[in-house]
Amino acid sequence: MNQESYLGYVHSFRGFAILNVVAIHAIAFALLIPMDWQLDTTHPLVMLNELLFHDATLFFALISGLLFSSILRVRGYQSFYKSKVINVLLPYIFCTIVFTMMRWNASNTGLALPDDAADYFTAILPNFIRGEAQFTYWYIPLLLILFILTPLLNKLTLLRSYSAVWVWLVMLLPLIFSRPEFSPETSQINVGAVIYFSGAYTVGIFLGNDLENLLNKLARFRFYLIMTVIVSSAAIAWLMYNEINRFGYFSLQESLFYLQKLSMATLVLLWLRNKGEKQPYWLKIFANEAFSIYFLHAFFISLLGMYFWDFQHITDYQPWTMYFFGVANFVFSLAMSMMVVWLLRKMFGRRSRMLVGS
Repeated sequence: MNQESYLGYVHSFRGFAILNVVAIHAIAFALLIPMDWQLDTTHPLVMLNELLFHDATLFFALISGLLFSSILRVRGYQSFYKSKVINVLLPYIFCTIVFTMMRWNASNTGLALPDDAADYFTAILPNFIRGEAQFTYWYIPLLLILFILTPLLNKLTLLRSYSAVWVWLVMLLPLIFSRPEFSPETSQINVGAVIYFSGAYTVGIFLGNDLENLLNKLARFRFYLIMTVIVSSAAIAWLMYNEINRFGYFSLQESLFYLQKLSMATLVLLWLRNKGEKQPYWLKIFANEAFSIYFLHAFFISLLGMYFWDFQHITDYQPWTMYFFGVANFVFSLAMSMMVVWLLRKMFGRRSRMLVGS
């Protein structure tokens, strides 16, 4: 396989990842508003959304690790960290500064500025540390931690013989240590979350060390990967319906989601690789701006949701409003994010990646 087609299917997977991430947030928001921010996990729409898209951020962690070992590692750590400062850290700082200024007013009908400068500066540091300027930003501090851990995780993936047990331990620990549950009172940045996403990130590094050969081997187990997705999905659905999840810090559902999403990612990579140079053009479009979309999409989902807040609470129109706004949130947030990115690219050229990533 030539370098162009190789980069093509890996790049296409990036587009697949961001579409899944936007979908979980777009549909969840359409369900959360009429449910008054308390998702009923036994509701068919909630269950379907979770089964299809929950933990889609694992795809991003996987692709970050894969791109490091297959493409970026040979350029050296200095180049690696420089690119992460430009494409991740600086846009995160910029977007945190901007979105800390934009809050929803008490009636949820529009945007309101902070009361004063003290109020703004009191909020900005916690927003930066915990990733709370937008409800999706929790992943960025976590990703920065993964970048710091990259030399160690990379070294583990290169160990051989009995020493290789350490890398398998890192990749399998998410089956025991779970990410925290989403709630307004709980920060997503903790040891459990680092362990959980380190697992997927390390899987990506391990896979990227010998991507073609490992995918050839995994292709022989395609049936078992499909069965893993089906069985884990059925088990998750049963647990959700019976409201069984956490035992202390352990989440049975998150463990199964880890298996489900990594198996799904492998199947998608195999499918995209088989397409060779004929990659889906629509995936390429979103892959090109994947990180920029991640930085922007939550704001536009919130914007649409808040301006149609009262309408979505009219019970006579449900569940049709849930269906409609699930699609509307998805399309509107993608379209507006792409438009903003296009404008910034026109105005600032390559320097725009320091504002919204690339």
